[in-house]
Amino acid sequence: MSTRERSSIRPFLFQGIRASAARSACRVRPLVGVLLIFLLLSPLTAGEDYAAIFGANYTKAEKFLRQSPWIADSLGLSPLETRIALAVVFPEIIRFRSLEDKIQVRALKVLYVQYGRKYANFSVGHFQMKPTFAEQIERDYNRLFSAAEKAAAEIASFDAGDSSRLRKERVVRLDDLGWQARYLRLFMIVMDKLYGNRTFADDLEKLRFYATAYNAGYSQGEKAIRKMMEIRRFHVQPLFAKNRYNYADVSVFYFSR
Repeated sequence: MSTRERSSIRPFLFQGIRASAARSACRVRPLVGVLLIFLLLSPLTAGEDYAAIFGANYTKAEKFLRQSPWIADSLGLSPLETRIALAVVFPEIIRFRSLEDKIQVRALKVLYVQYGRKYANFSVGHFQMKPTFAEQIERDYNRLFSAAEKAAAEIASFDAGDSSRLRKERVVRLDDLGWQARYLRLFMIVMDKLYGNRTFADDLEKLRFYATAYNAGYSQGEKAIRKMMEIRRFHVQPLFAKNRYNYADVSVFYFSR
């Protein structure tokens, strides 16, 4: 083939290549669009499906909150803070079993009232609050909030001391779901007092921090709480748990749904 013939063919070859590339682009664009939609609608990272893992207990916990809208209303928080608060306690609602709570905790309540903190390692009610948690919340609320702030919160100061009378009153409060909601509200506003100047990357990081603080103990300080955020220690088995999960992950899963 002569040089002139090759030169005359070359433009047609280039036109064919450009046409083929254009057709490929047309086929790729819809595929890219579908992929982008999938990424936007899907979680950024694959996680555990806690609704499937906890099954009926997860469904019951969802139903409990759905059928108890007064809990959210009674918190007196902003819509976002209310969602965070409910997500914070949601794993505990999964774990709560009313019959076991009534049977197993009864004797421990008596021991706590009579002898104090050394017998306080038990959890009460739907939000699985320990007497030591309530004690800490009461002390911090008393010392961190002014009289005006307490009036605005519509919760008076708690009596100080460690008498059997005060411990009995605390157990009675913990047995009442309305009071558990008040303690949850106090937890949220105490956390805001203690850690309100911290900057969180987003609402989910704040939820992770608050949920871990609730589960592991908020008085340990920020460094300890952040360390505990990575630990898998949550389970629903009464004894000898085979599987453990990250408490904050369960909270975030519920919050995100």
